[in-house]
Amino acid sequence: MKTKVAYFGESWFNPAQEALRLKGTEAMKANPTIDWDNSFVPIDHQYKGLLVSENPELLADKEWQLATFNADVQGMNNSDIVVAMYDPKMENSDPGVVWELGYAYGLHKAVYVVLPDEVEEDMNLMPAMGATQIMKVSDLATFDFNKGVYAIFDGAVY
Repeated sequence: MKTKVAYFGESWFNPAQEALRLKGTEAMKANPTIDWDNSFVPIDHQYKGLLVSENPELLADKEWQLATFNADVQGMNNSDIVVAMYDPKMENSDPGVVWELGYAYGLHKAVYVVLPDEVEEDMNLMPAMGATQIMKVSDLATFDFNKGVYAIFDGAVY
């Protein structure tokens, strides 16, 4: 079975984002159509191995900012697809992940948005319509990324 190298868009800035990231990581590792070993996971490629969650002062460091940005962009450039964990609740929505979705769309990559299973929030129009498909995290482990075709989001948008 052919596998895809993915850029795994994720957030880890609050407990809800971290929980979604961990569920998504487990599911992606279990998915037989994902080449997890060669996929790009931003938290695993932090500049100089420094995590902003443990070193918040890094957000003010221009060298760290630029190196992190460039590594993530290169990760998207080199991937087959982009899979982004995204919670549309305002307190959990990460503008960085939304930017990554737009960049990947501009690269003509297949873009998959993965929502928490319990999400009941409306989605912003742009990620909702720009994604190749939107799924729940419970679908992630078994989704066939080799057959990902565009599917219009049928939820509410704003």
